[in-house]
Amino acid sequence: MIKLLISFQLFLFGIGAFFITNKNKKISKISEIAVCNSKVMEEINLSNINPDDSTKAYSMPLLAQTKKGDVMLTWTEKNSEGITSFCLAFSKDKGKTFSDKKVIFAGTGVGNSRMMRAKVLTKKDGSLVAVFSNRGESATASTAATPPQGGKRSSNIVFCVSKDNGSTWTSPVSVDSDPKQGIVRGFFDAVVLPNDEIAVAYLKDVANSTKHEERDLRMVVTKNGSFQPEKVIDPVVCDCCPINMLIDVNGALNIVYRDNNDDIRDMAKMVSTDNAETFTKPQILHNDEWKINGCPHSGAVSSTSGKGALFAWFSGTEKESGIRLVNNDGKKLLVLSDASAKNAFLVDGSQNQVLLWEQNKPENKLTEIAFKKINNDKASETIWVNGSVNGINSTGLVLDNQLVVAYEVKQANKRNSLKVTTVRL
Repeated sequence: MIKLLISFQLFLFGIGAFFITNKNKKISKISEIAVCNSKVMEEINLSNINPDDSTKAYSMPLLAQTKKGDVMLTWTEKNSEGITSFCLAFSKDKGKTFSDKKVIFAGTGVGNSRMMRAKVLTKKDGSLVAVFSNRGESATASTAATPPQGGKRSSNIVFCVSKDNGSTWTSPVSVDSDPKQGIVRGFFDAVVLPNDEIAVAYLKDVANSTKHEERDLRMVVTKNGSFQPEKVIDPVVCDCCPINMLIDVNGALNIVYRDNNDDIRDMAKMVSTDNAETFTKPQILHNDEWKINGCPHSGAVSSTSGKGALFAWFSGTEKESGIRLVNNDGKKLLVLSDASAKNAFLVDGSQNQVLLWEQNKPENKLTEIAFKKINNDKASETIWVNGSVNGINSTGLVLDNQLVVAYEVKQANKRNSLKVTTVRL
């Protein structure tokens, strides 16, 4: 009884201190600030870039930090006429407020999904490079000269550049100089290499293949800003699982992808220490031995961690199905075994790395955003992002022990909105 009384008094003292400290501060909505597992969470007002417009569908936000230290938020929005716009906005106050949106490119073929996430990279001089999928629209005159064959699907990966902080952009151009159309290039990832060149890894249909949608793993790298001819870096891979790339603390390029060894679909990793000139032989990151006669349509995510790295992905093995988290040596740190847990995202941090995902909350069975802090390969308890009901496709950024989380919110009309929340770690 004494312990309960002391705990209640401490609780009242904490609440009182909160309101005394904040009595002179303006709070627009009482629901924007909440206490959950001792973490203060605040919802960011996005009315200037995400107005109450039920005619648009907002999707796949991605947070990054520019060379100047600004927070960059990118996303796509699709209007009622089928036009998709790839957009970005900046925050100069660590995610508390965002500038008006800027449109990178808009068209009917712009793609952005869990399988092919559009992204914007920042080079050393501050210039921005957008990389995204552009389905069914010719990116250059050379590609227009070779129309799709036999009505087959066509998917290109394109890039465009901005030298004025995103205000104006060059026209999209294919990263692959091969003009052939009617094939799929996709499931890509892109990074800035230590030498400030851009690398894009992707899956591409194999010429004259007799197997439906058989693809191999390829890479293109810029030289003085221009993409060079592609090269095959693994001829046999899982056909439809997205690629992940990471520059580790030593400056090495890590490529993680789902391999296919007689239908065992485990994650493999290759490493390059010479800016993608050469790679180590593929090594299985962790032997899940998941055998499945088909493509799981899911890839890995990664982050730096101290002197190493963290990797997370889904595996459907019978003995331990779920999202697993492993370190750079392949040591398994945890498994999220709840069947509703999906779409993991890993966030870099100087003290804590963060594993984000979406899952049905036990209390209400509704999808919410959850996370764990990872420190020295040790995971915290699960923390739920307050106010994230119906949240999906989360992304994060850690700044000064504060986690900025952006995600979609599912709507009944299937036109999702965007939401950004800050969490004090």
